[in-house]
Amino acid sequence: MERLEIEMFANEILSRLPTKCVARLRCVSKQWRCELSSHLFAIIHYRRMAKYEDRKLITLTKSSIDIHNLIRGKVDISSRKTISFPVDTSLSNLTIFASQYGLLLMCIQFLPNELILWNPTTNQFLNLCDKKPKHYFDLKKDAVGIYIDSSNDVKILLLQRRMDDVVPCVYSRNTCEWKTLTFLKEPDYGSSLYWLSSGTLCNNVLYFPSPHYWTPAKSFTIAFDVDSETFLKVSIPQCTDVIGRQSSFFQNPQHTSYVYCWKHP
Repeated sequence: MERLEIEMFANEILSRLPTKCVARLRCVSKQWRCELSSHLFAIIHYRRMAKYEDRKLITLTKSSIDIHNLIRGKVDISSRKTISFPVDTSLSNLTIFASQYGLLLMCIQFLPNELILWNPTTNQFLNLCDKKPKHYFDLKKDAVGIYIDSSNDVKILLLQRRMDDVVPCVYSRNTCEWKTLTFLKEPDYGSSLYWLSSGTLCNNVLYFPSPHYWTPAKSFTIAFDVDSETFLKVSIPQCTDVIGRQSSFFQNPQHTSYVYCWKHP
């Protein structure tokens, strides 16, 4: 009964406090630290804080990682704060793929590459690669996406291209385990995919564009429904410019820095 009362007090009352106050309250006792560090509390706290437009802009360059406040859609230059990355590596080795609920999904380009889930607010991180070939991340061949399922579980979708096969795996933050899904049955996906490294989440669907630069008509998108955990191939309509030449919707940008906007939990 006491545990239930503390859980209700945390989720209904303490979840309305700013992040820094919550961090201090974790030092009250082991029980409070446990409750305020739970995944459920993190989700509730994030949703409450999101109403106050407490947005942050994080920029990643080869020299620094900076955070700025966003006030009514404008960057507050005076609020700049430089933070450190929790893993000892050169910033030029880092790539940001996506963000969700104040968490950043990143890659450390090294041998082997490491897939990192990082909370810039608390500076805590989780290495999703267990050094085994089964969950090894290849920046040039694989694709990843992050989403929240119907049970408020943060999940990572990893699409591994190995030889002529595509092996989809999902990591659950609640269970801290990977599970393998079933990919599309059509042959040669592994050898024909030219997808970008990160998926785009829209209306509970993760989209992975697979542009074919030399033959735009062969371009398509892999769609992943996060509720049913199923895949679908979506054709991409081609566009024609004013002089009648066919062009593709995709380009290959050369990134020198990464900019992400997120609400800290």
